[in-house]
Amino acid sequence: MRTTFINTLTEMARIDDKIMCIIGDTGFSVFEDFEKEFGPRFVNVGIAEQNFVSFGAGLAAMGMKPYIYNVVSFMTLRAAEQIMLDICYQENPVVLVGVGGGFAYATAGPTHHAIQDIAMMTALPNMTVVCPGDPVEMKAVMHISKDYGKPLYIRIGRSVDPVVHQRTIDFQIGQAIRMKEGTQATIFVTGVMLSEAVKAQEILEKRGFSVGLYSMPTVKPIDVEAVLESARAGKAIFTVEEHSVIGGLGDAVGRVLLDNMDKYPVVFRKFGVPDSFAPVTGTRDYLDDLYGLSAGKLADAIEQILG
Repeated sequence: MRTTFINTLTEMARIDDKIMCIIGDTGFSVFEDFEKEFGPRFVNVGIAEQNFVSFGAGLAAMGMKPYIYNVVSFMTLRAAEQIMLDICYQENPVVLVGVGGGFAYATAGPTHHAIQDIAMMTALPNMTVVCPGDPVEMKAVMHISKDYGKPLYIRIGRSVDPVVHQRTIDFQIGQAIRMKEGTQATIFVTGVMLSEAVKAQEILEKRGFSVGLYSMPTVKPIDVEAVLESARAGKAIFTVEEHSVIGGLGDAVGRVLLDNMDKYPVVFRKFGVPDSFAPVTGTRDYLDDLYGLSAGKLADAIEQILG
């Protein structure tokens, strides 16, 4: 998705001379062409995350359109106060692009695992949180972001995220994308887990279960109506995310269900990362399987509940 990000940003910057790209000494081999083409509209602040965020906020306050790009775990954890006060509190329309969501940098260990960022960013007033599921969703949110006019956090994987959508999508911030209809249950998935959720849905379909699937790129604001549509029909509801089960998509959907449980009591289960640091080092696929987030294990768990 980072390739889609820089390619789309380049196209946009050719049209809008207020667009700038700010990095925190990351993205080697990604930004060289952008820097050559746009010169002073590209700035590498260096390994100084707090300054990096405040610099972006200052540019936005002066009328520029900054896209600030950094590794998720560094940008959100090291600069949390600056994101809250310089961007959110002052409502500066900075677009924060966090690369390496979830276990994208799995082999680097817990220092690079980004499994608390959605919880942190959704808790900040005035912040919109979007987790594209594939390059198609990434390109769509980039085009919307240019004129969004509010603080926006875009959480992406890396450069190997597969294309899932095979056709043009109707992407709107705050709206889920229906991918499959189902009569027994609905899976809501956000971010890089989209491809695994699609595989899990296909496995369940082959086993005779009718399970719907929604891609939910926007975690804040959550698509309340999409959740309630399934709840009204009495379908079991499952959420899937490469993030802690605390404070992510599962909790956002759960709050909608809790507010309406007297009218629509349904079976609900969150699939995500438990409240712990990874006990081992391994690849992203290895850790996802360890935590039950691989397609096969998701399908087995959902089948057991529906069965």
